[in-house]
Amino acid sequence: MKKGILLGIAATGVATAACFGFYLTNDNPLWPAKLTQEGYSSAQSVSKNYGPAKRELLNTEFRGIYITSWTAGISRFYKLVEMMTKSELNAVVIDIKDSTGKVGYDSKVPMVAQIGSHEKRIRDLDKILSYCRERKIYTIARIAVFQDPQLAGAKPELAVNSRGGGTWKDRKGLAWVDPASRVVWDYNIALAKEAAARGFDEVQFDYVRFPSDGEMKLIAYPVYKGDVPKHEIIRRFFQYVDKELKPVNVLVSADVFGLIVMAEDDMQIGQRLEDIAPYVDYICPMIYPSHFPSGHLGLAKPGEHPYRIIYDSCVRGLKRLEGQRAKLRPWLQDFKIGGAYDKKMIVDQIQAARDAKSFGFTMWNARNVYTEGAYLGKLPLPNPHPPLYDELMAELNRKQPQLVVSSARNLARHSHKRTAAVARGLKIPPVNSLVPAAGATTQPAPPVTGGAGLPQGMTLTTPQGAVKLEKPAALVEGQAR
Repeated sequence: MKKGILLGIAATGVATAACFGFYLTNDNPLWPAKLTQEGYSSAQSVSKNYGPAKRELLNTEFRGIYITSWTAGISRFYKLVEMMTKSELNAVVIDIKDSTGKVGYDSKVPMVAQIGSHEKRIRDLDKILSYCRERKIYTIARIAVFQDPQLAGAKPELAVNSRGGGTWKDRKGLAWVDPASRVVWDYNIALAKEAAARGFDEVQFDYVRFPSDGEMKLIAYPVYKGDVPKHEIIRRFFQYVDKELKPVNVLVSADVFGLIVMAEDDMQIGQRLEDIAPYVDYICPMIYPSHFPSGHLGLAKPGEHPYRIIYDSCVRGLKRLEGQRAKLRPWLQDFKIGGAYDKKMIVDQIQAARDAKSFGFTMWNARNVYTEGAYLGKLPLPNPHPPLYDELMAELNRKQPQLVVSSARNLARHSHKRTAAVARGLKIPPVNSLVPAAGATTQPAPPVTGGAGLPQGMTLTTPQGAVKLEKPAALVEGQAR
C-alpha cells in the first residue's frame, strides 16, 4: 500500500520508556514502533477528527536529520542513509522547495512551470524515496513558504514591496511574498499534495511567518492590510492547510523560532503556539543552544550548556501545548557554533529532548555534515527522573512572572559565509503562571534596546507588562537558516 502523507510525526517511546508510562509493542526501535499507555492503545487515543489512516504512526518516535535538495541528488545522500541504518536515526527531512524558492524535483504543479522555479537538483525523487522505504526510513518533505525570491520575482503582485519602490528584501538580500495571499497558500499546498502523492510520509512547512529583519519600516504588503494581527493571518493559513490536506490523509507540522515556545505574543512575525497548535500535529521549534545569548538562564555562554538549554526549552514548550492537538518535536544542532559540538554535546541535546518527553527530534546541519559518532549505536534512553527536573519545577512554581532581557553578539559561520547577529536573551515567566492570579497587579517593564533573536520593533508581552525593543533586532534562524 502506498504511504499517505504524515506531517511532523514523532513520539517519545523507547524500549525502557515505561518509566514514563509508555512502552514499545515490538522490538524494532525504528519502524513502525508503536506505543501504548496504561489500558488503551495509541491508536485509540487519537481524535476521530484526524482521519482513519496512518494514525498508528503518531506514537512512533522519529529521529531525523536534515538533507538539502542538492545532497538528495548526489551519491552522498545514500551514504547518509546508510549511516542511519547503523544507528537509531529513522527519518530524513528533504527540501523540496527551499528558501531560494527553487523546487528541486520534477514537479508537475502548474505554478512551477509558470514561474520557472524548477531547478534540477534531485535527479530521481522516486528512487530516493523507494531507497528510504526499503530501509524503513521515514521521509519528510520540507517546504519554505513565505520566503520565496523565485515567486516574488516572477509575480511581483505577490511580493512584499518597498515603499521606496521595487521589491523589498531582507538583510540577506532575499525577497518575500505576502503571507496573506491565497495564491501563495495554494501554490505551497499544491506542492504538499504532490509530495504526498509521490510517496513522502510527511510534509513540513517552514518560513511560515512575516519578515523579521531588514528595513522593516519600508515594507508594503500588496494583500495584507494590517486590519487583523499578523498572528491571525498565520492562524488562517494553518487552518486552510488543515482543511486542504485532511482529505489527502495528512498530518501537519510547522517549523517555528525557538523563542516562540517562551514568548506570549507573536514577536511581530505572526507565530504563536496557541494559533498554530489546533491545526498541526507537530510543532518543531528551532531551539539551537548556540542561538541563546549570554544571560539566558543565567549562563554566560548558553551554547556551552546544550542539555540545560534543550531541556528547559522543551519543558516550557510542552507545557504550553498541554491539551492541544500539536506535539513538540524540536530541531537540535549539529554544527560548531557556540561550542565544540562534538559527540558529547550532540548526545546531551538528544538526552535532554528525551528527558523532557519531547516527541522525537531532528538534527540540523545546513551542509549536511553530521557527527556520525554521535548517532552510531544506541541513543541515550530517557532518565526516569531528569537531573534538572526538581530545579526547573521549583523555579517555575516559585518565581513570579518576569522578563529579563540581556544582549550579546553571536558570530555564525556557514559555507564560508560569515553572518553577524546580535542575540537577545529571555528569562521567561513560569509556564504555569502565564496568567496572573485573580486580583494580581502588574507593573509595566521598562523599554530595552538592541538584540537579535527578536524581531526589530517587537513588543514582548508578559503578565507583568510589555517590553518594547527600540532598536532594530534580527532573528537568527539556525546555521544560515
